[in-house]
Amino acid sequence: MSAGSSNELAPLTLDSACITELQQALERVETGRGVLVRLADLMGGAVGQAAMLGMRTLGLAPTLQASLQSAAETAIRRAFDIAVIGMDRPHDLSAQPGGGAAWRDPAVKAAVTMSGAIGGFAGLPGLVADVGFTTLTIMREIARIAREQGEDLSQEDARAACLEVFALRAFPFGANRKAAPGEDSELGYFSARAMLRGRPVVMLVSEVATHYGLGLSRKFALQMMPVAGALCGASLNAAFLSHYRAVAQAHFTIRRLEREYGPEVRRTAADLKAHAASQVNEG
Repeated sequence: MSAGSSNELAPLTLDSACITELQQALERVETGRGVLVRLADLMGGAVGQAAMLGMRTLGLAPTLQASLQSAAETAIRRAFDIAVIGMDRPHDLSAQPGGGAAWRDPAVKAAVTMSGAIGGFAGLPGLVADVGFTTLTIMREIARIAREQGEDLSQEDARAACLEVFALRAFPFGANRKAAPGEDSELGYFSARAMLRGRPVVMLVSEVATHYGLGLSRKFALQMMPVAGALCGASLNAAFLSHYRAVAQAHFTIRRLEREYGPEVRRTAADLKAHAASQVNEG
């Protein structure tokens, strides 16, 4: 806040650099494609076409779907409990922006890719082990990004925000969101966050696991395709990691701006959305 001429507090306005940050973050979190669509791009050719077909048509038996849902919830809960260990300490140099990134990013990607390849060979038992390792790795990356953006991971709100990253893309928003009759034209990202905010951690874990489990079931279905196998498992894990890293970076960038500028961030986001809509209409 800054003082106005009448000695009253006036809201801070975002400078041009922060507006650019906000715009890029909103675009990333609202228009980013899901990991399964990215898989088809990564694999290309015949395997890519098979992957797209698998996304649309492959189904799983209810008992298998339940097993994957259970695996997802267990993996999310365990990752939530241990991923932030050591990250709530003050002056943690590993949590500084760019700290160790030269070796960490390719090492993490290589680890989850290898886990996916092994899981692709081993069927359901391999997938369960892969899910546990990959989910923990992704949650750790989310927590690292949160810490880099100034989050205090000893606070429940900050830790819950790490869970939100897994669920944000489950809500239809951005250009694809259609408001219900009589509903205000809410900004999608902020609406999705509001739907998750305030829930007890147990409920939030269950909510996140429902959407995460759906992704895992499709991942398993694709890995069972004769053409794909281990290649599909490895590529999907790399896509999962890339996707959740990008969403986390956007999510925690917006939260950092909110800590600095308060409600002005949402007002600026509304202005950006209105400006983009007017340009589309003029075009």
